Amino acid sequence: MNPSTGGRLLASAAALGIYEKALAGADWAARCSAAAAAGYGFIELSVDDSPQKLARLNWSSTEQHRMRQTAAAAGVRIGTIVLSAHRTYPWGAADDATREIADQLASRAIDLAAGLGADRVQLAGYFSFEGPRHDHARDCYIEGVRRAARLAEHRGVRLAIENMDGTDVLSATDATDLIREIDRDVVRLYPDVGNFAGNGLDAAAELRVALPLADAVQFKDARLGEFRRVPFGDGLVDWPAVFRELSNAAWRGPASIEMWNDDGDHAMAADALDWLRSTPSTAA
Repeated sequence: MNPSTGGRLLASAAALGIYEKALAGADWAARCSAAAAAGYGFIELSVDDSPQKLARLNWSSTEQHRMRQTAAAAGVRIGTIVLSAHRTYPWGAADDATREIADQLASRAIDLAAGLGADRVQLAGYFSFEGPRHDHARDCYIEGVRRAARLAEHRGVRLAIENMDGTDVLSATDATDLIREIDRDVVRLYPDVGNFAGNGLDAAAELRVALPLADAVQFKDARLGEFRRVPFGDGLVDWPAVFRELSNAAWRGPASIEMWNDDGDHAMAADALDWLRSTPSTAA
């Protein structure tokens, strides 16, 4: 057994990121410093449906520049805009008004990513999460992503679709079929190994299918039907097998860690990365 396989793979990744909600700190300067001190190179900025997070889509160029400077001063950058607000305002909604809001959110998230120097906007693989569903939800989602892809291509930003928890894009095959049907070079996958496991799938086997179309890989742990706040090592993800798949694929792309720091634990981000770095490639 080689106890440093996880460490070698993470060291060879193009960049290591951490989800904003995993960081403790009263302000952005503190959060960026915490991310850098823990060993991360980029932060994933949340745009959920809360008024505070949605307001980020209206940041002026001055505010965007200030955010970039704050991150750079700490030794990190904003690498991803996580557009989870589409959970509430999905492209696959039954009504035109909601789909128009989904378009507006995507457009502004792409502009924000470009302004912050982020590489990608992460899109949720929900066709329609809340409200009534209809037979054409998937088709509406595909057309929405294609519209966003035109803007993303113009702004030099990629779109990365995440496999989700419980509905619509669940498996790697769901995701790869969707990407091929969307058929836009700037649209890739953002496979989340925890969501695979939480849906009762073999995370490593699913990752093997997803990696050829992946823009980045997301790490979290999960239990069956429990997709959040599961400590690393306490869930169903077979981490040695996941790292073995990454090694076999010679993965050198970005990787990120998704967690929720509800208690302001200043050690959480560093502890998670240390745990993953100690993961062997084979079970004990």
